[in-house]
Amino acid sequence: MKLSFFYQFNHYPLYMKNFIASPTKMGTLLPSSPWLCNNILNNIDWKNSYKIVEIGAGNGVISQYILQRMSSLASLDLYEINNDFIKILNQIDEHRITVHHRSAEYLFGDYDIVISGLPFRSLSKKTGMKILKNTRERLLKNNGSLILFQYTKGCESMFSRYFHFTKERVYLNVPPAWVYTCKPKLD
Repeated sequence: MKLSFFYQFNHYPLYMKNFIASPTKMGTLLPSSPWLCNNILNNIDWKNSYKIVEIGAGNGVISQYILQRMSSLASLDLYEINNDFIKILNQIDEHRITVHHRSAEYLFGDYDIVISGLPFRSLSKKTGMKILKNTRERLLKNNGSLILFQYTKGCESMFSRYFHFTKERVYLNVPPAWVYTCKPKLD
């Protein structure tokens, strides 16, 4: 599967429309850059990751990179609430993908890896905490990891409630982003 640079920016008007309509659900004006996508995925042990989920999948930019790296035996669940992006995600012709038109608040199943592009700073604290708590529960059985990116460090206190984490700055993205690699805290 070949990714083109055009693929990442051909949905720019859609990002702009959705950001203006609801910045709390969108979080950004542009899709993730190739540098951000690769940085997120470089933190994953692909040989031992078979059950993968991306929450806040957007238009599938990161999903395409995930598909290139994941095993032919692995599965990828995509969670997205935006109707415009659901239409795009449903066009990805790949048997390893299942698209869920629902909030990450209702994430179900056990996972090895959860990848998130959700704008936690824009979500209500109650919603953000519910998603983080549920994500932690989905990762415990498989000793999994949450890999997420944010544009500010403003939610670290939320993350630290349920996870231990390390972070790395990615400057080659608009805007620059922080990538967090998180392991669930045990009760």
